[in-house]
Amino acid sequence: MAHTVGGITLRLSAGGEHLVEVRPDPAARPCPSHRIADPCGFRMAVARAWADFEAGREIGLVGLGPDDELDIDWAVAPPGQDLGFGAVRAGCADRVVWAFASILDTPTLGEVVGELGDGLDDLSAGTVEGLTARLVRDDLLGATVVHVEAGPTGPTRVLDEVLRRMVAVVGTAELLDAIA
Repeated sequence: MAHTVGGITLRLSAGGEHLVEVRPDPAARPCPSHRIADPCGFRMAVARAWADFEAGREIGLVGLGPDDELDIDWAVAPPGQDLGFGAVRAGCADRVVWAFASILDTPTLGEVVGELGDGLDDLSAGTVEGLTARLVRDDLLGATVVHVEAGPTGPTRVLDEVLRRMVAVVGTAELLDAIA
């Protein structure tokens, strides 16, 4: 998400100690107390770690002990907002972006989101003009981001609710897929 949607900052910590901060422009606000990474570099590090994990190799993170719990906090730069359950609304130039990530493969995710359409009739009347929606697949991480954009005068509250419903339906499909 931090790589696909601008304005998201991640903070990784363990035992109350900051390990790394991932932010869009790491050079703009230097922080001597902990490491800083840009979203692209962090994505590549996670992809390498995931590949190692999938290959059965042990992975680790500098500053994270074997018994430490990794905490990941994230924030969305104003005027964006964390909508809950991994969904965000973020400003991007003259557009507003709503997004969330899924581990479903892209065809399955497309079907799940497509089936949701009938359940949005109460919200979506008259809101389609000026919207663009797409699925952004990241093959390195095995995730897809649902990405919806509108102009600055788009129906913010309506799209916030649409995204919340999408996250609920997609989360349910991910759970069912995991236990099947």
